[in-house]
Amino acid sequence: MMACKGKECVWIVLLAFVRVCHQVCVTDCPVNFVLKQPNVTISNYGFDAVNISWKVEEIAEKGHFNVCYYYSHEFTDKEMKTNKRTTLTTNYQTVKLRMRPRLVGLVSNALCEYGDIRFQSKPAEFVYIAPPVYINNVSCVLFNITNLNCSWNFRKDAPNDTNYSIALRLNFKWLACTNYIKRSKKNVGCYMQDVFSNYKDATILNRIRIGFFSDVHNFSKTFRPEAVEILTPPRNILVSSENESTIIKWLPPASITIIDLQDGMTSTSDSEEGDNFVYEIRVTEDKSNQIFRQINDTEKEEQIFPDLAKDKKYCLQIRARHRSKFSKFWGEWTKPVFINKDNKIFPEWILIGIAPALLAALAFYLCKRYIKILLVTPIPHPSQNMKNWLHMDGSNNLRPQAIITAQHEQSVLLSEIEIVTTTDKKH
Repeated sequence: MMACKGKECVWIVLLAFVRVCHQVCVTDCPVNFVLKQPNVTISNYGFDAVNISWKVEEIAEKGHFNVCYYYSHEFTDKEMKTNKRTTLTTNYQTVKLRMRPRLVGLVSNALCEYGDIRFQSKPAEFVYIAPPVYINNVSCVLFNITNLNCSWNFRKDAPNDTNYSIALRLNFKWLACTNYIKRSKKNVGCYMQDVFSNYKDATILNRIRIGFFSDVHNFSKTFRPEAVEILTPPRNILVSSENESTIIKWLPPASITIIDLQDGMTSTSDSEEGDNFVYEIRVTEDKSNQIFRQINDTEKEEQIFPDLAKDKKYCLQIRARHRSKFSKFWGEWTKPVFINKDNKIFPEWILIGIAPALLAALAFYLCKRYIKILLVTPIPHPSQNMKNWLHMDGSNNLRPQAIITAQHEQSVLLSEIEIVTTTDKKH
């Protein structure tokens, strides 16, 4: 032990005396003896939640300390084991279960000073066992901005008559599923189409809540939109050349996490981080179909290629995903964009759409022209001499029927006909 000299010893002795007196005073005061265990009550609260509340006897003399409570709980299931510890000034705590079957916790009555617990009673333990949930592996996928697919599996111990229906929480109402996927007469999936198409409030886009309903137990599961969304392809790809380099630019994809689905959109999910998407770019040689360049996880919406050969044709595709750490899926690839030796863009729709249209227009023009000629031009009638020749018999005499027909068609003198035939006989 270090030796002290002069005034140092006096100060050390005084500080030690004050500390001991303080501890003895607090220990001897009734404050330490009125901190009794709280009486804990557990009740259902809303949808898929419980309310933990407790009652304590009022502390008559607490000095300058404030009443507070030490609270902790833990979910004991192996798949989703989480815990929470906190100091409260209210005598209740609401806990969302989210399909977790068992909750255990502790509550202590306490006195706090400047937010720190100074005195604490013996903790009261509580246990809550939720009604059984007979499904697992619940997953949802959001695509095309407004469509939602969800699926789940039944546990092996699920009763044969147990079934679940689901609904989406939207506009403070439950939107029931109408298109179920069934297996062995049980619902194992749901397809919801255009569920967000008429919704414009961006606050709902911070989460997607799905409710599960059965005769045994109701519960809900919440997803982050950026964690389950499969993005649409990036838009408006532009290819240009500058200083012997090929420059690719594009706009970000439309997303449910965007307030306004127009050009120049801004995100609401990670606004403090700036860019909210990362991109993957794939360039392949058109003839060999070999990958020329693969660029992963770029945050820029522009890419420069200084080494594309001028005499080769390339195929370019881009896809995106949310930059959030919760994001699970890459979005859809863009349609192939071809870059030829002139570094010009040739979208696929030019060959598919314009070429057949030109051929159809040419065929229509030719048909219209020649059909009009055939329909409008009159067919000439044969001359009377041709008709007479067709109606002569073997001795070069006109058949009586032909003569009668000719008389009706044209007034011709019989003598003229005889002269012609006589002349023919002399020769």
